[in-house]
Amino acid sequence: MATKNIKNVQPAPDKQLSCCYYDIRAKGPSDDVSNGTAPQSNSQNRIWDENFELLMQFKTKNGHCNVPSTMHAEQGKYLGKWVDHQQSKKRKATLEQRQVDLLEHAGFEWNINDKNWDAMFELLMQFKTKNGHCNVPFRHVEQGKSLGFWVYK
Repeated sequence: MATKNIKNVQPAPDKQLSCCYYDIRAKGPSDDVSNGTAPQSNSQNRIWDENFELLMQFKTKNGHCNVPSTMHAEQGKYLGKWVDHQQSKKRKATLEQRQVDLLEHAGFEWNINDKNWDAMFELLMQFKTKNGHCNVPFRHVEQGKSLGFWVYK
């Protein structure tokens, strides 16, 4: 079920969403589906919506959705693991379109490594413009970033 207008998505009237948690007490991600074509149960959707609300709380507090993988939440759950799982499900095309739409509308980064790479490449181009070459010394830092190490890798 694709969501056309995600601005109109509202939590169930009987409860406030409590956001995006990964349940470490379960054997796997709480919103796992056996295959990408099976619709999620109401229980799975409720858990996903709760985890999404936690992501929105994180974004409100931090200004972005880039939760570190090791980000620990409360109640025995890890928000970072849930975020990693959503990225993995998107790569495998097993994430529901409604969920993709909500995450994208929230500013979710599907591959944070691409964004970081682009930022470092831009620093390298600035270094080249200033120095006329890309032979960055290993320990060189540009705008607080270890550009030399990044080039070395």
